[in-house]
Amino acid sequence: MKKFIKKLIAYEKFYNTIKDSFLYQIYKRRRAKLANLLYSSPSKEFFIIGVTGTNGKTTVVNILHKILNDNVAPTLAISTALIKIGDEELKNEKKMTSLDTFDLQQLLATGRERNCKLAVLEASSQGLDQARFEGITFDFAVLTNITMEHLDYHKNMENYAEAKKKLFKSVLKNGKDIKYAAINVDDKYGRQRFNEMAFDKKVSFSLINSSILKATQIEETLEGTFFKFSYLGQTFSATTQLTGSYNIANILAALAVSCEIGLEIPLALKSIENFPGVPGRMEGVYTADNIKCFIDFAHTPDGLEKTLSFATKHKQKGKLIVVCGAPGNRDKDKRSLMGEIALKYGDFVIFTDDDPDTENRLKILNDMSKTIQMSFISEQKELFIIPERSYAIKLAIDAAQPGDVVILAGKGHESVQLTNFGKRARNDKQKLIELLTAAGKTLLNTQEIKIKHLNQLKESHKEQHVTPATFLS
Repeated sequence: MKKFIKKLIAYEKFYNTIKDSFLYQIYKRRRAKLANLLYSSPSKEFFIIGVTGTNGKTTVVNILHKILNDNVAPTLAISTALIKIGDEELKNEKKMTSLDTFDLQQLLATGRERNCKLAVLEASSQGLDQARFEGITFDFAVLTNITMEHLDYHKNMENYAEAKKKLFKSVLKNGKDIKYAAINVDDKYGRQRFNEMAFDKKVSFSLINSSILKATQIEETLEGTFFKFSYLGQTFSATTQLTGSYNIANILAALAVSCEIGLEIPLALKSIENFPGVPGRMEGVYTADNIKCFIDFAHTPDGLEKTLSFATKHKQKGKLIVVCGAPGNRDKDKRSLMGEIALKYGDFVIFTDDDPDTENRLKILNDMSKTIQMSFISEQKELFIIPERSYAIKLAIDAAQPGDVVILAGKGHESVQLTNFGKRARNDKQKLIELLTAAGKTLLNTQEIKIKHLNQLKESHKEQHVTPATFLS
């Protein structure tokens, strides 16, 4: 009903005018302060880490939860995919990166009741801009990266970056003795933040540029990754079940926090090695006849390019089959970019629904395909446009042959799809397993495969492993 009313009154057309108004900002701040008061300012009982950026936030939050919950104290984590209260894990069904301020304060109060001492919060640009974190005292700010996203809301990249900067300003104004920040200096905006903002404890991390925490000698496969990293003159080796160099950046972000708060690096590395990943983030489903399928949340041009370039590099002799779409009522400029990226890397590409929401699904698909040059579609590439996502996934499975890699991009962990007719249950992993089973495919235990591969990676680099001295920052 709410979606219908919004469509009826053309809410999306005038929302940007409303959100920038003085009265709207006052309303949002007053509402957040009321929520904080209602739950007796629970954030005061926590050491709070905020993670912002375009891509990687959810993974960083969940890696940090694993490290801190294992080694420091019971930890609360709130991310797009999951909510974790100590050892308890809940799905985030709200389809919101940063929860409504009342939900957020309620979860902090619950964490306080369960003796959680640390909290790791995913902080979106919209959540920061809409004062959903008002009354929450952040101790540590983390920036993963800033790439094209939410420009329908922010209008341009500078506004988008400024919204994320609010997290860092919040830390600088927290009134505490030590103010912490960890920043990816491979990112243009990250380098600006690192150079312009003064923190008591500030650590840079990177894969490319000079930094305090830097990854080297990365060996990546579809099942896991080995890498080394340097920190204050010491070199460490690490293995992880996560795949892709972009996830190494996410791990470095979590390690940067661990180092700055004084956690022993070997303890953090053990937790990272045992971290199984996040649902819907390059989550693998393998068949006995060697078809490798991955469910991934990549829903931005940067995220999709990183996912598909990684998959292309490691698909060996098979085809890369890509199923992707673009959400409705979101920045339209990214649609054609995502279509071009899918055709750049994919051999067999299907454009389909993501979350059409209240927008015409066919218009979204037309926007994805209208700028694609015919030169992209050679004899070796095929493009299909199938609006209904279930049918698109079925075509991908029917087309897959042994040795192929299938990527279902955009929806990730989500169990709900927003359509012109409201919400409906829809989960890519469930549909994938259902279709593979119906096709007579034998499914393998992907987790066992990853752990076995991880052990092989460790063994192959055994002579290179360094046993670092215990270090407290």
